[in-house]
Amino acid sequence: MLGLIRVVLALAVLLSHVPGTGFALNPGVVAVICFYTLSGYLMRRSYERFTQHAAAPARAFLLDRVLKLYPQYLLALAATALLLAAWGPSPGFWLLQQEPTPLKLLLNALLLPANYIFGPLVITELLPHPLIPPAWSLATEFHFYLLVPLLFAFPRLFLASLLGTLALQFTSLLHESPALNADTPGYRYIVGVLPVFLMGWLHAAGHRGAWLLWGAYALLAAAALGGAGIEQPRAREVALGATLALPLLVLGRHRRATLQGARWRAWDERLGNLAYPLFITHCLAFYVVEHCGLPVTAEPRFIGAAVAVSLAASLLLERVQRHVERLRIGVRGFASMNQAGGS
Repeated sequence: MLGLIRVVLALAVLLSHVPGTGFALNPGVVAVICFYTLSGYLMRRSYERFTQHAAAPARAFLLDRVLKLYPQYLLALAATALLLAAWGPSPGFWLLQQEPTPLKLLLNALLLPANYIFGPLVITELLPHPLIPPAWSLATEFHFYLLVPLLFAFPRLFLASLLGTLALQFTSLLHESPALNADTPGYRYIVGVLPVFLMGWLHAAGHRGAWLLWGAYALLAAAALGGAGIEQPRAREVALGATLALPLLVLGRHRRATLQGARWRAWDERLGNLAYPLFITHCLAFYVVEHCGLPVTAEPRFIGAAVAVSLAASLLLERVQRHVERLRIGVRGFASMNQAGGS
């Protein structure tokens, strides 16, 4: 059921970018935090398999991640750049009110720099936002991938990283200043959100520390949502996302284990494969729908059209990725977790 959960989270991110939806709490922030915990769980399980089957697990794991994320990302980036060059900046969607200069294209294609658009660490050539607006969170995700081999190999580094980043994140969520606040260290940068990844990582290892972390986030969420003087909306959203993430992960694993039938499992896997392209194409879909005559608003017909365009683009990208998947599995030399019967 993790595939269905991931698609719902991707749609929550899509809705969060529609101007004028008026949510009291940003569903996109909640969804991104949930994605991070799911990623921590899946990457722990994945890296364990690389240590069992690969001669150089760190190198093989990172190459595998590149082949998993980059082909669809680069195609979506190319489409965005070409349409922006042809049609010009969006008149009504601020995230795409920009032009694809060569340097901006290069920085976006490298992906990792896309994380650095929020103070105090800013690459000005990327402003006002990455050409694929959610790419900043993909960059955070890839920063985590770079840490995975180190965290796996050095338990003391793992513990120090967990405690240090948890202290930084909670300080940021509870304190408001230009350098320490809920939006940047608390949500955007790996030095703040690493504990959210590690909650899933610890759960994959069967370690009770996952639930201890969850308890800390649940207490913070209860305090933030209960009017305990935590003023930053982002703190409430991050705490709520972390509180929902682990139960969603448990639900997804449990339902996959109890639901029988190859047909259901195939559908769930297909839905999971659509989550990532939905995530990276929905802002481009807004731009296309706007160019076809519908203003970017919270009107149901605009949202419906944007979902339809993003889904169509996602189906195309997913079909391309099927060919890449054969190469990816061939390069690493062992089956995917889905083929091997895992989640």
